[in-house]
Parts: sequence; structure tokens; C-alpha cells
Amino acid sequence: MGKPSKAVMEFMARYSVDSDEIWEVHGSTWVVKHKALERVAAEVGIVWDRPELKVCDMAAGLVAVLISGKLGDHVEYSFGEASPKNNKNAYPIAMAEKRAKDRVILKLLASHGDLYSEEEADDFKRPNPHVTRPTDILPPAEYDQHGEIIENIPHAPPAQKLRVADQRPLFAAIQKEAHAFSDSAKFLAWMKDENTIARVADFKADWQEMFRGVCKEHLAELRKQEAGDDMRMAG
Repeated sequence: MGKPSKAVMEFMARYSVDSDEIWEVHGSTWVVKHKALERVAAEVGIVWDRPELKVCDMAAGLVAVLISGKLGDHVEYSFGEASPKNNKNAYPIAMAEKRAKDRVILKLLASHGDLYSEEEADDFKRPNPHVTRPTDILPPAEYDQHGEIIENIPHAPPAQKLRVADQRPLFAAIQKEAHAFSDSAKFLAWMKDENTIARVADFKADWQEMFRGVCKEHLAELRKQEAGDDMRMAG
């Protein structure tokens, strides 16, 4: 299994999408569960217009549904199609609606093209019960390019078991706090602080891996910015 793009990893971190809600098909296409997209849509506050049934030939199994949604001032629409050529489901209208809604959600989140819904095609369905492992998403990385240890996230069993619903706001809060740092030295100190480690100790293992990925990428961005500042000052 290949490594997802930075856009896919950021989507997972930003919207707290678990690694068992996303997987790879056809070697490079990343697919997300319809249920996860509906949850994210509700959390960010997408508002839906009434669906429009444009084509409905149940005898032939042909359905096309137009759906539009709004997030703030941003409006997107999409058609969802179902036919014997692209759908084996016995409920083509429901399938067409799911496809349209999922496309609109991904468009509104600026992720359409980076991610696709599991409902887009039958062969997007997970072919086996394998759950994507954290190492499929983020390979182990104990050291950054400067040789400093960044593996600050504990892998010991959590002291308490948080539900996914309880983890999301905690993850979002600590991710926002991480992104607020503009100095790499201070950010590194925060990452290695016992209080920071304790805050994520109760996350599921894959959420800990995602947090480590967030820290690694933000540290790299800070170092890149600081290197550019040094070059400008030297010039």
C-alpha cells in the first residue's frame, strides 16, 4: 500500500477521519467512507437544498439526482448517477443520492480529486476486512532531518479508553495548538513536554500516529520558513 498524498493526510487530521475510514484502491486512488463524509458534513455545518430527481427509470435501473449544498458562502452542486453499468445495489435512487452528496461534500471541503467516496463505484468498496494500519498511512519516523527525536507520542496502552466522539474535539484542539507555533525551537519543546504527551496518551494508536504526522509536517514547514528568513537576512 502506498503513502497517501499530503492533501489526504491533512484531510484526515483536519476532520478527524480514522485510518479505518479510508483506504487505497487501484494503486493510487484514496477512498473515504460515506458515513465518515456525512459525519464531517454535519460537523462543519453543510446546509443542503432539496434533491432534484432528474432521471428515474426504475425498470431500466437508471437514476440521476442533482444535489446542492452550502458551506458558509460557498455553494457546490453535483449529479449522482446509478445505472446497471456502475451499480449492483438494489436501491439505485439511494445510491445516486449518496454519490451526489459525497461529491458535494468533498467539493465544499476542497478535497474532490484527492479523495473519492466509497459509493463512487462498486470496486471502491473495501475488498477484504483489512483495516488500514497506522504504518500504511505514516511510516515510522523517530528522527527528523536534523537528527532530532520527534517520536514523542507514547505507544503504551491508554490510561482510559476514549470514544471516537470524545477524541475528535481533543484532537482538533491539540492540532490547532500545534499549528499556532511559529518558532521551531518552541514547537519542539512543546512536542517533548510531558503535558503534551499526557494529553494524547489516551488517543487511539492511529490517532497518535496522525498527530505525530501533524507535528512532523508542521516542524518541517517551520524549518523551511526559518531557513528562507536566514537566507533573506544574509542577502
